[in-house]
Amino acid sequence: MKTILEELYDSYNNFVPDPTAQAEIDNAHKALIRSLEKPERKLILRIIDNKDLIAGARARESFECGFWLAWRLCTQLNMIDNGRLFEQQLNAGGRCLMEQEESADES
Repeated sequence: MKTILEELYDSYNNFVPDPTAQAEIDNAHKALIRSLEKPERKLILRIIDNKDLIAGARARESFECGFWLAWRLCTQLNMIDNGRLFEQQLNAGGRCLMEQEESADES
């Protein structure tokens, strides 16, 4: 069963590699496989697979860190205005409006 964060990550993780770069990678991969013996091919493929697993895990961790940072910022912004709904603090452009308090000099 997926967590909410996993579902969010999967819905926003729509990375599409550059076709030119992907073709270059595929051609280099095929040339490397043709030039190596079976034990070396297995080792290279294992390295590539592990690198991809690490990159995927880092991408997910980065997404989760960004999400929790946004959540904490949202929570703090919500507390600034003593219970006023966060949505009420946004202007039409989606930016948070924070009213400046009058200073003691202006009173």
